[in-house]
Amino acid sequence: MPTDPAEDANLPDELKALKAESERQLAEYLESGSGYASSSLYDAGLWCQSGLGDEHSHDIQIGFVPTAFGEDFFGGLCNLDVANQYEDHNVALDPMAPRVTFVANPVLQRSEGEITIRSADPHEHPQIDLNYYGDPHDLKQMVAAMRLCLKLAQNWPEPGIGEWFAPPDLAKKHGYRPGEEPSDAFLENVALHYTNTIYHQCCTCRIGDVVDPRLRVLGVDGLRVADASVMPDHVSANTNAACIMIGEKAAEMIASDNGVRLANFVG
Repeated sequence: MPTDPAEDANLPDELKALKAESERQLAEYLESGSGYASSSLYDAGLWCQSGLGDEHSHDIQIGFVPTAFGEDFFGGLCNLDVANQYEDHNVALDPMAPRVTFVANPVLQRSEGEITIRSADPHEHPQIDLNYYGDPHDLKQMVAAMRLCLKLAQNWPEPGIGEWFAPPDLAKKHGYRPGEEPSDAFLENVALHYTNTIYHQCCTCRIGDVVDPRLRVLGVDGLRVADASVMPDHVSANTNAACIMIGEKAAEMIASDNGVRLANFVG
């Protein structure tokens, strides 16, 4: 977007409207500290147990997003047939409409995917098999997370949060009617159709299998790996903080191995 208003005349009408709305939202935030510009989008998170796993670890993460995201998100990223999902998807998925999105995440899955090198050509993409729900336990865990989202919505402190948008084709198949308690089979079918990645893949270069405890690749001199792939197992939350720790620890070990003194060490 041009910062000089004199250049706005060259913008298409769609971008003019987008810029005007952006400036309105920014002005609202600067004046009152409220509005969408004050939101991180992922405004709240809940970590808890499903009752299906280790009683000493939480295995569910719920995210709360104060918007419906929009057609690009659900139609593109989530592969949702938005034209048939909603009576009027332009209204239902209007990012400015009073909608909320609950993000259901099982975070200690038992299924394991696989990355396989196709050839010796480094430019050829590897074969990636995510293997979602390869272990039946994970589907039960997802259903528990979805039921928790529905329970949170039903007990929301503000009135009028409304019904969830149940996929009409699957609702018809399972005989579901708005306001009823969805069956496990219905929720499982929803999960199987619409589950998507949230980009926290890890463990493909596990310590002990591909790298040693100092993150050196076994059988290869002068090469270390310092990212989420070295984790022996998935952390039960977002991987960002753990990856920062791995990177900082790797820097310490590289410095130590090469006689470099660091001003500060982690821990």
